[in-house]
Amino acid sequence: MTPVRSFRDRSWHQARQLGHALLALTLGPWCLEAAAAPAQARVSAQSPSSSVLLTRACEALEAGDLDGAEGHILTLRQTLPERPEPRLLESLLALRRTRPSLGWREAFLQAWNGIGRPDFRDSPLLPEDPQGSDPFTATPLEKVWKKELSAEQRFLLAIAMHPADAERARALIAYLPGLTTPELLNPIAEQLKSDRLPVPLRDQLRAALRARLTALIAEHPESMQLRALLLLEGTSERAPFTAREIEELETLSQLSDWRQSDFHSLYQSTLRQFEAIGVSPADNHAYTVSVLGLADTAPWLLQSRAEHSWDTLTPTERQRLGEAMWRVGSRLADESSILERLLGLQLMKKAATGMGDEERLRRITEWRTEEYATYSAFQSAEPTRWPLPSLYKAMTESSIRDEVAHMHAFRAPEADTR
Repeated sequence: MTPVRSFRDRSWHQARQLGHALLALTLGPWCLEAAAAPAQARVSAQSPSSSVLLTRACEALEAGDLDGAEGHILTLRQTLPERPEPRLLESLLALRRTRPSLGWREAFLQAWNGIGRPDFRDSPLLPEDPQGSDPFTATPLEKVWKKELSAEQRFLLAIAMHPADAERARALIAYLPGLTTPELLNPIAEQLKSDRLPVPLRDQLRAALRARLTALIAEHPESMQLRALLLLEGTSERAPFTAREIEELETLSQLSDWRQSDFHSLYQSTLRQFEAIGVSPADNHAYTVSVLGLADTAPWLLQSRAEHSWDTLTPTERQRLGEAMWRVGSRLADESSILERLLGLQLMKKAATGMGDEERLRRITEWRTEEYATYSAFQSAEPTRWPLPSLYKAMTESSIRDEVAHMHAFRAPEADTR
């Protein structure tokens, strides 16, 4: 995958787009086509006063000044009678009056559904950066790198400063023997693709990665992810699978879990380290590193190598590879991130296609269609672009705890759920 640049000068809202960017990079252009909702006609830019009115209405709602909010919303509705933004604010205001104990996330969802689930992606009124983050307050990671740091802190910083140079690669190698968070081996596999590393140092990093993978597999025997990474890392994306590799894929595909750690715990532990070393904004960098822990090499290599294998295999081998790939995709799709859910479904589709299993292909096509419709609805609501700090916090916390469940809350009320 394409290296992702540092997010040190971006707000949380912008950093949150990393997961969606990695999704597009991993799954290709078809992902964006499938996820896209019918585009609304882009409205011409409104005068700044309309945006200011919306911001003032949100500020009043946030402060509990409901009468003040009502005045701003009324003016906004009179100014822009056709726009959905003032109608949503009006619904939020009504809920704040009648059900003040209702959480901001639940209130937003009720209001958005109640006014017809409009698409806010092209909204000229919502700010791109609702929290107004100031890039001049961000801490340059190169400056932090010069501080006295623990081996773990230097390791995390090296991941955040992707791609690695020689100095950062040596920091990765130094800490790998003590690494206890399995997911953080995934960004190391990506670092190995950096052409900034001399070949001898790249070989050392790969040896350290594989040694730690071997040790962690013994500690986490039910982790499918670790076994898959050890098997596939360093192999050519165009190499057909060998009989031995198919056998190993069959074995690891029987394991119970794709990964061992939950995303929320990974994020919280990374956040504590970035806060301790004084990185600002710490939450952006913690989120970036945590997402890089999900976007690993193994599923992408599995899909690519399977594409180059089908025509080289006997019917029995093709069935065995397809069944193993289907099970891996199923486990991956059970995880809590949108990236893993959609990548897992894609693996299952490729497996059904490779096996020529029309019934499973029909089922997975229906499931993927439902998930992409939900993903598109989730994006269209733009809940983190509204200048309401309480709503912003509630949405981001819900997403970090379980992004798939958070996304599914944006399904149309009549939509099928699995």
